[in-house]
Amino acid sequence: MATELHGKFALVTGAARGLGLIIAEDLARLGVHVAGVDVRSELLLQEMQRISDAHGVQTLAIEADAAVEQQVADAVGQVFRDWGRIDILINNAGIRKVAPIAEIDTAMWDEIHSVNLRGQFLFTREVLKQGMLAHNEGTIIFISSGSGRRGEKNSATYCASKFGGVGLAESVAKDLKDTRIRVTTIAPGMIWTPMAEESEVAHLDLDWLDPKHVSNAVLFCVQQDADTIIPELHIYHRAQI
Repeated sequence: MATELHGKFALVTGAARGLGLIIAEDLARLGVHVAGVDVRSELLLQEMQRISDAHGVQTLAIEADAAVEQQVADAVGQVFRDWGRIDILINNAGIRKVAPIAEIDTAMWDEIHSVNLRGQFLFTREVLKQGMLAHNEGTIIFISSGSGRRGEKNSATYCASKFGGVGLAESVAKDLKDTRIRVTTIAPGMIWTPMAEESEVAHLDLDWLDPKHVSNAVLFCVQQDADTIIPELHIYHRAQI
């Protein structure tokens, strides 16, 4: 049985552009109130206002760095103060940089892991601790990547962060087994987003996955009832298989 989403409250990280923005708008289209979190504060404010005007939902635009513990705690706290609950957490924020292993410095390693892995941990912990556990119902979506299941050339740091996210999500799901909070990891192939446009392979004639299809997968998972668990969902362009 599908869950009615109208009137629910969601927090989406990395919501100012790309996949996060598409997910935020698709949730709003179904009547979900959306709190967007991003470091791009001006763009985020503009997009959240546009979504609110277009779909008649409440939105919040919260500037926060997913890697900074106090900023994450404050962002989550603001949503609970303003709305009283978070029904859906979309752990989407992420960054990608590439280099051969011998050229990766600790600054690059720490930066990528701080956002991609530490950020997902912090938002998950704070959303659960500040209210979702007490409510005993909700959905947590971890946006991972095909890079979280296979190593790739010049991508040791990025792949390690994504592999870590898969392990984090699986462990969180075990912690929450006796609750009505569902956890899903969504692992897409190469998506055409602003991050892809800025990448070293943007100029290549590759078969990119439309991010809209990934957002559709997110909505499908979120709409399942509390007794239906989708641990992990992979989505690729046909040519990527």
